[in-house]
Amino acid sequence: MATEQFLNGLKRSAATLRAYRADLNHLQRWLLERQQDLDAPALEAYFAAHEWAASTQNRKQTAIERFCRWARQHGKLELDPTLHLERPTVPPPHPRGLRREDVERIFAVIPASQARDALLFRLVFETGLRISEALNIHLDDLDLTKGDEHLTVLGKGGQRRTVLLDDPKLVGALRKYLRSLEYEHGPLFQAQKNGRGGPLRYQSVQERWQRYAAQVGVSCTLHKLRHSHATELVNGGVNLGTIRKRLGHRHIQTTLRYAEVSDASADAELRKWRRSRK
Repeated sequence: MATEQFLNGLKRSAATLRAYRADLNHLQRWLLERQQDLDAPALEAYFAAHEWAASTQNRKQTAIERFCRWARQHGKLELDPTLHLERPTVPPPHPRGLRREDVERIFAVIPASQARDALLFRLVFETGLRISEALNIHLDDLDLTKGDEHLTVLGKGGQRRTVLLDDPKLVGALRKYLRSLEYEHGPLFQAQKNGRGGPLRYQSVQERWQRYAAQVGVSCTLHKLRHSHATELVNGGVNLGTIRKRLGHRHIQTTLRYAEVSDASADAELRKWRRSRK
């Protein structure tokens, strides 16, 4: 294997070159020990003999694929043995939410004069709405019948769903905010630039949220508020089907990403099940 010749022609960072060298040298030693050539059956056997994590195998496979492509172009291989190699699937990371205490610390620094911001961010946190869904809420989408407060949102794919407003603090803030408005129709959350109402832009809202979060030293994107709500529901024992409907997921597999409950929640659920059997 002409590993060094291949690496010398690569324009990559020093760290990437070190990783490629290590991966290619490991493969070369394995082939030499078994007196095998670099071909498709040997590569399949090589990966089958090692139980690497999907992300590790993907990295090694990238190095080998690029080397073989280079070797084919320079006449050092007749055929590219990586053409039919299958890539392992790397599962998406579990969404990470914030603890309620940290979110409340951010809410605490929002000035009383910024009632719109406070309500918007609490609405996302307490209902798990996408920020785009929250920004598109109109006054006509609200139903504040006492004891059955809810709203209708337009989600992904043009799908409408009803979201229960079950947090008393949120409902109270919403009623107070509505009393302060000088209009009865249109977007619930309007821009205040030049004294004229208009739809809020996502970028503007995200920047405002980041400033509030920075004041208390908490790293949190707006979308993480949605993750935080979903995580609270899972850890509270809410059925995944209910969470799926609440969040507007089309597929239950998306909701299952939140199913990594805490050890304490898992222990509490098992104890409850055990007591029910006595």
